[in-house]
Amino acid sequence: MQSDYASLRQFMRITVGVIMRTASGLKKSVNVSLSPEILEEARKLKINLSAVLTEALIEKFRENKRDEWLRENKKSIDAVNNWVEENGSFSDFQRSF
Repeated sequence: MQSDYASLRQFMRITVGVIMRTASGLKKSVNVSLSPEILEEARKLKINLSAVLTEALIEKFRENKRDEWLRENKKSIDAVNNWVEENGSFSDFQRSF
């Protein structure tokens, strides 16, 4: 995940800017630095950079939360998996396969 951040950081530099009001609430204006080739291609394809960046960041936040949850619960998950391995699942008797 650090390598993803490093490569993203290589192409983008974000500086906090002015607050803007939109229909969906408050948003902050930021400056994003992109390589010229990426910016040109995005403009050619009429890609909304703000929407794409927002979506990508939300996905990164979800991944981080998931990874954190898995780390925090690793012992419990391992304990349940070990118990099932030793004793079987509570529904094993119902399986026909």
